[in-house]
Amino acid sequence: MFFTDWEGCWVLNDFAYELTMAVFNNDRFYRVLSEYDDHLAYTIKKPGYEAGYTVKLVVPFLIAAKVRNSFVLEFAKKVVKFVRDAKDSIEILKKFEPVVLSTSYVHFLKVSAEMLGIKRIHGTEVDFDLEVDSEILKEVDRIASSRFEEIEEIFSRKEVLDVLEKIKVVGAGEKAKILRNYCEEFNVDFPIAVGDSISDYKMFDAAKELGGVAIAFNGNEYALKHADIAIISESALSEALVIKKLIETKKVESLADIKIPGEIYFLEKCDFEKVLRKSKKMRVKIRSKAGELS
Repeated sequence: MFFTDWEGCWVLNDFAYELTMAVFNNDRFYRVLSEYDDHLAYTIKKPGYEAGYTVKLVVPFLIAAKVRNSFVLEFAKKVVKFVRDAKDSIEILKKFEPVVLSTSYVHFLKVSAEMLGIKRIHGTEVDFDLEVDSEILKEVDRIASSRFEEIEEIFSRKEVLDVLEKIKVVGAGEKAKILRNYCEEFNVDFPIAVGDSISDYKMFDAAKELGGVAIAFNGNEYALKHADIAIISESALSEALVIKKLIETKKVESLADIKIPGEIYFLEKCDFEKVLRKSKKMRVKIRSKAGELS
């Protein structure tokens, strides 16, 4: 059994971003909320707030714009795009029971993960069939040009809070908790965690604390700072080969001579800044704008 993020590692999408852009065509709106998410989770460490909650913050506005569950599912089918060799790579790993831990909406996971035959999926649960006063739509453009203090005021409003309270997000803390629960239930003594962004760092820490290993696949700085291993590659086969070897040997040293379609780095023994530059470059190369988000 191994644990993996989904977006970035196996699909190229940032589904919440793409959905938000399809509805509002306002790139700055989503990017400001993503920066606000980083600020709350990683800078001021707001109590009860976890990295990856951008997917939650946009929901009241999407619902106000009349986005519904049926639309989200259909949109997912249209836009899903897999990392190169993802299907063949998952075939190699299926017998090891992959567990997907993603901040993405369950709607998208059901469409995309199930295309590859993955059954164990955990993602953000949202009912888009709720009702929200369309008046809050006027705040979309305001958020796009606001400071964090002004955004805080918007998210303290009752009509927004009522929706947010109904969303079950799988953010950084939830990923770590789910991983720990699986390890306890199934006696996993060498958990392998794969991720690429800020929402994965607590999962990485949990895997390491339980005697396992953390792998950043084209990771950003948040992921790399908490990872043991960095993989830089355009192909998901690189992940599959590394994961398979680790599951079979339970030894990081076994990767010393592994050959993959890409590059592998042991982060304790390399030039971190050099690896970060290369990783971020690859991230943007294969994911475009989605690769620039945290």
